[in-house]
Amino acid sequence: MSKEKFPFFALLAFTMVAFSAIITELLPAGVLLGMAHDLQVRESSIGRLVSYYALGTVLTAFPATALTSGFSRKPLLMTVIFCFFLSNIITAFSQNYWLTVAMRILAGGFGGILWPLLAGYAARLVNGKNTGKAISMVMAGSTIALSVGLPIGAFLGQIIGWRGTFATLSALIFILIVWIAWKIPGLNADEKKMSIPVNLFKIPGVFLVMITTFTASLATYVAYTYLSPIMVTNGIKDNTGFALGLFGIGAVLGILLTARFIDTHMRSALLLSMLLGASALFIVSLAGHFYFVFYTCIVFWGISFGGLPSLLQTATINATKGLPEIGSSITVTVYNIGVFSGAFIGGLILDYTGPCAISWTSFLLMAIVISLVVMGRRFAFPGRKI
Repeated sequence: MSKEKFPFFALLAFTMVAFSAIITELLPAGVLLGMAHDLQVRESSIGRLVSYYALGTVLTAFPATALTSGFSRKPLLMTVIFCFFLSNIITAFSQNYWLTVAMRILAGGFGGILWPLLAGYAARLVNGKNTGKAISMVMAGSTIALSVGLPIGAFLGQIIGWRGTFATLSALIFILIVWIAWKIPGLNADEKKMSIPVNLFKIPGVFLVMITTFTASLATYVAYTYLSPIMVTNGIKDNTGFALGLFGIGAVLGILLTARFIDTHMRSALLLSMLLGASALFIVSLAGHFYFVFYTCIVFWGISFGGLPSLLQTATINATKGLPEIGSSITVTVYNIGVFSGAFIGGLILDYTGPCAISWTSFLLMAIVISLVVMGRRFAFPGRKI
């Protein structure tokens, strides 16, 4: 394996799978206003569609990964992606909010299988020294989704409506199914048995990584899901697509920097990422009513976020001693508990306190993440691999 070339084109397919999954998860945040109007619900109810997706992921990530560990990887991957297609196309034609909720939970449930599957697949295609690089490339799909996909989705929502946007996403996913069937190499089932979760949490560092993952996800999605109301309350014209585009540009820079340093300076990269994000949100909370300040901070927040999924995935895999699908399934579960909680709590803050408190809440949560990373110097986030 060590003499083989880096499997760029195989991993590129996984990048596009990650891209479509993130768009599926977060698209309601990009078409929030139009979707709320059409389905005749509050804006916070559309924001909670992100929570419902995350709920599906939380419920399935570990048990589904355990149950499917004996399945061949390629057929499983194609089945999961086909279910994403079904969920999105039904959502595009749904006239009922609760049917839409059901489709979000369904998609999230298959998302719980997808992320551990992608991380494990990628890790098994490369030798150990390139694990972080491979996972970073896969997770770059999420960054591309943030930088290109969501802004385009928000723009399309204004042009062809949110239904047309979901239908377009469905068509993209169908093309992706054909691509994977044609080009992706198959892998046998992972021969390593899934361990009982409580045993994994006894491994030094794993529990602290999970707490950090949850808090970092919570800090991000409290504010990210409700970016549009935050803009409006700061007196900035509601141009969610433009703001998401700037966030995504920053995220691209973040993922590029992370890919460069993740295998050698993971701890430092994570600390700097969180410090940058906390600073950006602090400034937004104080002076977000200035256009230049707001949009500049959005870019730096994007840089902070760009490498976060890769850093957390790699930290978990390192802590769980080379069990990529097990570690990844736990990361996905905990991360999406944070997504669920962030979108849900952000909605409560929006309804009962107002948008001004959202960015302050996100800042305070990021400060907690920084303290957790500092605490985890020995096992959870060491300066070098142990």
